[in-house]
Amino acid sequence: MPLKHTHKIAVIGIGQVGSSVCYGLINQGICDELVLVDRYNEAKAQGEAMDLRHSIENMSRNMKVYAGDYSDCGDADIAIFTLGTSQASLKKDERGLVVRSSSLEAACKMIKPVVKNLMDSGFDGYIVSVTNPLDTITRLIWKLSGLPSNQVIGTGTALDSARLKLFLGELMSVDPHNINAYVIGEHGPSQFVPWSIASVGGKSMEQIKADNPQLFVNVTYDDIQERVHSAGPQVVNLKGYTSCGIASAAIAIARAILFNENRVIPVCTNLDGHFGFSDVFTSVPAIIDSDGVREIIDLHLTPEEMEQFRHTVDVIKAQDAEATKFV
Repeated sequence: MPLKHTHKIAVIGIGQVGSSVCYGLINQGICDELVLVDRYNEAKAQGEAMDLRHSIENMSRNMKVYAGDYSDCGDADIAIFTLGTSQASLKKDERGLVVRSSSLEAACKMIKPVVKNLMDSGFDGYIVSVTNPLDTITRLIWKLSGLPSNQVIGTGTALDSARLKLFLGELMSVDPHNINAYVIGEHGPSQFVPWSIASVGGKSMEQIKADNPQLFVNVTYDDIQERVHSAGPQVVNLKGYTSCGIASAAIAIARAILFNENRVIPVCTNLDGHFGFSDVFTSVPAIIDSDGVREIIDLHLTPEEMEQFRHTVDVIKAQDAEATKFV
């Protein structure tokens, strides 16, 4: 008897990030069917779908790829939200870096009809969101969708953590895959690195620093954290947008769900008593499998790190409260 189940993903919003997500999904052969949805630029979605189909011959497997509408999303396993506002329309700080909160009103007003249209299609799968301000918008999607919180996941600090591991790997000449370190909290300025849990090959960062002082002569933890935080804005200033890194984070989450990988990824998810907080979406390491967020990792943070975590939660909750004015 032939197997009938196929994996279907809908990508909603076909800008630079959405296009990169679609290409990555095809390149890695993640799903059997891929539908591109963009109500604001249907021609772009159609052209992107055509271009992607032309690449299938040289990819790992055949896939059904097409531009569609929300009515095509009802039977999708995963919907990836890659909607965003143009960088040119966002406010900048004195350094010329984007003030992420400036996109809050536009994002809230944009997300509300998208979620309604998606849910009206009969969709009951998993939502992976990339849209900024990430933490508040992911919580808003959860509230509007009515889905269980484990099925609504923001990419959160998955990309920030990848950057952290890259920079640490370059510093220590170690493959980033062998580094256990995370950025947690807001996907934004109040995020931080809990260095007490960072390790390489089972050896803590403090032990590594003590045994290899030459590596840290001209660099501090604060220097590394600032480099992580400024990496995205630097890419935007040079390239005009970020796409590849964040697309890879969204794809990793989707793959972990579809293939039941039980993979630990720092994602934006709902805290329900975890770390002493509730009804707030923020990034912490979580086990991702076919149930979405199966379990949040209970990190044993130092008192100082808990204060940092409390601060980042306060920042997010203030933004959540502000978002209520726009929905």
